[in-house]
Amino acid sequence: MTIHKKCGLAEIFQSGMLLQREKEIKIWGNAKPDTVVTISFYRETLPEDAPPSFCGEGKANPDGHFLVTLPPQNAGEYYSLCVTFSPACTDPVRLEHIGFGDIWLAGGQSNMEFFLKYDRDWENTKKLPRNPDIRMYNVPQRAFEGHTTHNSAGYGYWFDDSDPGLAYFSAPAYSFARDIQTVTGIPVGIIGCNWGGSTASAWVPEEVLCTPPLDRYLEEYREAVSGTSPEKLTADSFSAWAFEDSAQHVADFEPLLYGRDRAWQLEYMKSHTEDPAIPMGPYHTNRPCGLFRTMLSEVIPFSLKGVLWYQGESDAGDHAHMYDKLLTGLIESWRKLWDDDLPFLIVQLAPFGVWLDCDNQGYAVVRDKQSFVADNVAGVYMASIMDLGSYYDIHPKEKMEVGRRLALLARGHIYDEKELLCDAPRAVCAVLADDRHIAVTFLYADGLNTGDKESDWNIRIGEADIKPSKVTAEEGRLILTLPEPISTDYPAVCVSLGFQDYAEIHIRNRAGLSAAPFQIKITQGELS
Repeated sequence: MTIHKKCGLAEIFQSGMLLQREKEIKIWGNAKPDTVVTISFYRETLPEDAPPSFCGEGKANPDGHFLVTLPPQNAGEYYSLCVTFSPACTDPVRLEHIGFGDIWLAGGQSNMEFFLKYDRDWENTKKLPRNPDIRMYNVPQRAFEGHTTHNSAGYGYWFDDSDPGLAYFSAPAYSFARDIQTVTGIPVGIIGCNWGGSTASAWVPEEVLCTPPLDRYLEEYREAVSGTSPEKLTADSFSAWAFEDSAQHVADFEPLLYGRDRAWQLEYMKSHTEDPAIPMGPYHTNRPCGLFRTMLSEVIPFSLKGVLWYQGESDAGDHAHMYDKLLTGLIESWRKLWDDDLPFLIVQLAPFGVWLDCDNQGYAVVRDKQSFVADNVAGVYMASIMDLGSYYDIHPKEKMEVGRRLALLARGHIYDEKELLCDAPRAVCAVLADDRHIAVTFLYADGLNTGDKESDWNIRIGEADIKPSKVTAEEGRLILTLPEPISTDYPAVCVSLGFQDYAEIHIRNRAGLSAAPFQIKITQGELS
């Protein structure tokens, strides 16, 4: 929990905010040591002289930090609060237009940060009826203490979707909030805490990275900064940040976020070869634990309903094999810091080939690790978007659909819509029924189609790879017809779908959810 030096409330506590319903309310800030801080909530619908609806108090510790915990409240709107300090170290603080609902934190890298104005559906989204029961807050982007990026519009204040800041808010998170609010009727708040290009190692406390294999992140940092004086790192970093945050650079780069073909990208890279790069060091966004300290800690322990997490691109490549440990460490550490077994809704990486100088090395491994975490860590649920990618764009443009899929997961698993089909189809077994047919059985397969490409499948028999000649759907499973008979006692046979760094999957269930990639061994059996 990071507190700014100014006496008063932490930065996130402002008029127009939404607080988590049915959980303890935690409000913090700083004051002179031993100052008694009293926080009182009032119903705005009652006369001004009415007593507070509820209140609580705390005392600033020797470091000047205070934390006041108040009792849980039901969902509702039209509250104000008053904060007084005794002895007075500043004037009383009054905040208005406060509500209680469900708060979700939207974390990750650029595909979570991805602004609504870049989304394919932005023109239609702008025409939707406004919904004042959705509140949003973007944590100010600070790579280091005292830094403020060019991303200032829509950051650092609470707003609803009538505010111009909407254009600069996370498209998948807003889509999620809109679906959840419409279905539940409960006010929904989203705290955006994300940064394009960030590795998950930047969002965790240091203890997550202290043991093998994750200590590799710390070792690489030490190697990167060794041999360079702190003075030079500072000078080079500040010079590069001045360029990075300049209006001209932002204007030059922004077209890529709307989407540009490979020729345009190559020309961009050619004309920007001399651009300064921020060196790894104390001012880099991807230094281990850096964004945890400068951004995430600003909102701990603001009570939450859960977390939306869309990230993994920056941990592919050489680090892909340990992404399950990194993601699990992130989830466990956040739950510990919030003292709450928060559900995590994660998005599996989309199909992608190459964008600027980024490639897809290790994407299949990261996707497999994401599936592993969803299957093995309690309270983690995964959305597959293997039908939404683009070979030459690392940023899929159908983010409203990503938000819809996350909302389905929340509705089914968190809001207890028991009969809702909310999960992506997941292959659970493959049976070699005879010498020409393999039956692949799926969970969440109601209405399963066959996709549109037999070439998406891969069947490995010994050292040979073959494709089915036909795929048919049959009661929750897909039947693969082989082009030629194979021996039913062949010892090494497996089947996979979408298990490559670049792959698309267009097999969907009735809810329009694409199957997750998989690779499983084929067993002997019979078609029943």
